[in-house]
Amino acid sequence: MEAEARLILRDALVKKPSDDSQNLAEIIREHMAPLGGVELELPPRHGPDREPPTFD
Repeated sequence: MEAEARLILRDALVKKPSDDSQNLAEIIREHMAPLGGVELELPPRHGPDREPPTFD
């Protein structure tokens, strides 16, 4: 069983990602796209709520 685990780990570490591989965000987007999107109403931004810190 240990030898099999070593083979699995070695194979996983040796494989190089293919050129057509997608990043995680693209994979999730493809998976979730059939469910539709979400439109969020964002409140307007008026500027900072407080004075920015000074680093004197």
